[in-house]
Amino acid sequence: MYKGWRSVSALAAVTLAFTFGLAGPQAQADRPANLAAWVRPDTAPYPADNPFTQAKLDLGKRLFTDKRLSGGNSMSCSSCHDPAKGFSDARPRAVGEGGEAGPMHTPTLWNLAWTEQLFWDGRAGSLEKQALGPIANPIEMNQDLATLTAELAGDRDLEAAFARAFPQDPVISLDNIAKAIAIFERTLVSPATPFDRWIAGDEGAISASAKRGFTLFDGRAACSNCHKGWAFTDGAFHDIGLPGTGPGRGGVVGHPELFNSWKTPTLRELGRSAPYMHDGSIADLKGVLRHYVSGAVHRPTLSRDLPHQLDLAEAEQADVLAFLATLDADPTALPATVAAVSAVDPAPLAANGPAPSRIEVSQQNTAFSVPGVRLRKGGTLVIHNEDTRVHNIRVFSADMDYDSGVQDPGQSVEVLFDKNGRFRAVCNIHPKMKMSVEVVEQ
Repeated sequence: MYKGWRSVSALAAVTLAFTFGLAGPQAQADRPANLAAWVRPDTAPYPADNPFTQAKLDLGKRLFTDKRLSGGNSMSCSSCHDPAKGFSDARPRAVGEGGEAGPMHTPTLWNLAWTEQLFWDGRAGSLEKQALGPIANPIEMNQDLATLTAELAGDRDLEAAFARAFPQDPVISLDNIAKAIAIFERTLVSPATPFDRWIAGDEGAISASAKRGFTLFDGRAACSNCHKGWAFTDGAFHDIGLPGTGPGRGGVVGHPELFNSWKTPTLRELGRSAPYMHDGSIADLKGVLRHYVSGAVHRPTLSRDLPHQLDLAEAEQADVLAFLATLDADPTALPATVAAVSAVDPAPLAANGPAPSRIEVSQQNTAFSVPGVRLRKGGTLVIHNEDTRVHNIRVFSADMDYDSGVQDPGQSVEVLFDKNGRFRAVCNIHPKMKMSVEVVEQ
């Protein structure tokens, strides 16, 4: 069982004592070529309008287990997000205060500091926007938000905790409740695992079967097309061919091409968060592999990141399962401590002379070819989809609301920027794809 949650300091260093020396020529030959892609980060991004403080963390941790946040004072956030169960609840679908099962499996809370969109369909753009959703949902915690702050008011100790956490706004408010819970959730960084020790150079940390499994995972099985990077998720939305249908991401962004598409979950601490999939429809990891080998429903919305035909022998499936087991830490391990840093948008590219009136960039491997551009007011940004996947362009601000729809590989869009300012262009399908656009008068 988990023994508790570790507090993090904004200046704390990573507590993982990794060394990156390799164990000889043969060991080097057997190791993944893209080593850096799998190395754990030593910082976690926090929004500029809700920076980390220890007082906010203490308050958020307290609110996370406070049953007064539910309508009948019978359940808290931790009722469904149990650390001993991978911050899930071991049920196929979440069960709310009234005993009714909802439509979705309770997602894990690990590594949400790096998540761009929350909920299985990505309808919340930040943890702050997500936090109150389950509290207010009538089939989850069923709390009337209009009365929640009044219910908590009068608890002098809690009022003092809010004052310490928000000295510039020392009140119990819905906004401050959401901010405190969001800060706590950002500290839930999954612990180091045998896989991490292997990546760091310890050849004996995982078995030969697990090493073969990782080669398949990152190669022929194409699992890393979606479960990529240290957190084993691309943060994107995919139709993986489950028999059931639903609006998914398509219902949020209004594009039917994205129906049946749901967020890629992290694979870290996977062994404690069964059952699996957004609807909890698969009981164990063997069933998950069987789905990808022979169970996917083929339809127009099926993700192009899935291999066209996956043929894994029983022994190969066993190797993949052995690898996945290396992503679980010791059950008594505490969340890792990493330094909190302010999240910033990428800077536009430096430019000599006047800003151009037309710039062309490409989308490749779920990334823009440049992190940012500087464009003349009234200018056009041309974006070419040179990837193998469908993509989208979304620009939203007080001065601009643009949605390109969905572009197939080979298609391009032209976006006119007729207002000065700083804008962010993102892909609604792959939210980690983002590019800053600075528009200037010239």
